[in-house]
Amino acid sequence: MRSVLVLVLLFLASLLPATAAAEPKVPLRPPLWVDRDDRNIPEPKEQLVSELYAIVYNTWLRHLSPEYKALVARDSGALNVNAWDEVPDSSWFTNRMGRQPLSFEQIISGIEGTPPEPGPWTIIRIEDEGYTPKFRIRDAARRTYILKFDLPNALERNSAAERICTLILHAAGYNVPHNSVVYFPAQDLRLDKDSNYKDATNKRRPMTPTDLENGLGRLKTLPDGRYRGLASLFLSGKPLEKFLYTGTRKDDPNDLIPHELRRELRGLRVIASWINHVDVGDKNTQDTYITSRDGRKFVKHYLLDFGSTLGSGDFVNGPYRVGHEYIFDGPAMGRAFLTLGVWRRPWEVHGQIRYPEEVGYYQAELFEPHKWKPNYANLAFERIDDGDAYWGAKIVTAFSDEAIRKLAQAGQYSRAEVTAYVADVLQRRRDAIGRYWFDRITPLEEFVLDASRLRFRDLAAERGYVDDNMRTYQFWIEGANDRKPFRGPALELPNLPLRKSARPDRFGRTPLARLWIQSNRRAGGWALPVEVILGHNRNSASLEVLGWRHAAR
Repeated sequence: MRSVLVLVLLFLASLLPATAAAEPKVPLRPPLWVDRDDRNIPEPKEQLVSELYAIVYNTWLRHLSPEYKALVARDSGALNVNAWDEVPDSSWFTNRMGRQPLSFEQIISGIEGTPPEPGPWTIIRIEDEGYTPKFRIRDAARRTYILKFDLPNALERNSAAERICTLILHAAGYNVPHNSVVYFPAQDLRLDKDSNYKDATNKRRPMTPTDLENGLGRLKTLPDGRYRGLASLFLSGKPLEKFLYTGTRKDDPNDLIPHELRRELRGLRVIASWINHVDVGDKNTQDTYITSRDGRKFVKHYLLDFGSTLGSGDFVNGPYRVGHEYIFDGPAMGRAFLTLGVWRRPWEVHGQIRYPEEVGYYQAELFEPHKWKPNYANLAFERIDDGDAYWGAKIVTAFSDEAIRKLAQAGQYSRAEVTAYVADVLQRRRDAIGRYWFDRITPLEEFVLDASRLRFRDLAAERGYVDDNMRTYQFWIEGANDRKPFRGPALELPNLPLRKSARPDRFGRTPLARLWIQSNRRAGGWALPVEVILGHNRNSASLEVLGWRHAAR
């Protein structure tokens, strides 16, 4: 209800006349790099999430909901975007790779937590669920970890995928747990008086040495007798269960923006398409109530469980469907039914798995960035627009070839050809994302007004997706209909018709002129423009760039 009220208030505010509105009509967003959603709040209650309800509603019921259709119709874009078309830092997201490319060493050094100290490890609990058991352990430093294992017939697949994609999502800016590949002999595990065993029915009892022996018996050792696993450090703070990709948390006063209107969740679809993170949904999230160094208490939001990335999950109608269709994909199912099975999907004909023991269905040949789908519809992903997609593509394409090679090495594959294959597919899917989204949307950044010259960076040219010699642009100014061609990376501005603006906004900015720039597309025509707003900032008398917005229509 509160999310609906927020949207209604924003809509009504847009209808106010200029004399009644505090802000000018020019769509200039706040010049903020930090969203202070980390104010001290009382401890929220745990929030239970129904995976079954989310699947049923997101897949079918939303299509029958008038309220959902009304919200989608009013969606004018993500709300938490600043003047430079970026997402400010918050309890959800921290700008990393999007602001400046990071080396692999910087990625590693920035992630929270550390691997477990070398054994012995005390087993707190064995959870007998899923294809392999999970061990909850405590290391010598008394840190708690979940120890997860690969399938016996695929000893590197899930642990490598989770390690690699943990680092990728951290570098992209998301909050993730510290996940590391570990090796240990059986004698490094020990029980104590508090060890317990949880079976598949969620019943617990004291653990016995036989339970440990049976748990290890379901695993396969390496040739040297050790076990390989993935150690996931427990998150700091008090767990509050999951966050939803829609609505807000009602008992968190800091949580004001409906989650489906957060750019970092909408744009995550592009990043997820890169690593084939199809199992992205409410069930793989975590809210924690943390205490900052200065004593403030607030909710922090995490993404979890990346063991099914890189095609490594064992899903319904898999493995070749994964990333191409929803598990229940109405249009595809209808087409197959109407053609009596004559129509075959491209992945049914051409899908291949090169290294089934180490890598799942992860390829670049059939990857189409704009058509990628997770297993089930994600309502934040369904609301993605071109501006959100461009933002995600900008992060993906910031990963250099060298960083990607080292990320692939972080999976600790035993065969060099597997490492090379993973790096190659990551690079090729990255480039497919760059070519598609940077061709659809004018990829210009960092506008600076130098006297009468407007300078900028063209990410498509910088990152090798277009030929500088073939790059042309056109621009037009607010109030003028003619579009003028030019070549970059700077635009010589004509005399601008300055607006007779109202008083400055609450940040001291007075927008005076707007212009739009488009880049040419490879197949002809023009990409969606970027809008640039010029004006005075506080007491400055000189004209300067106040902000910009991509995919402006």
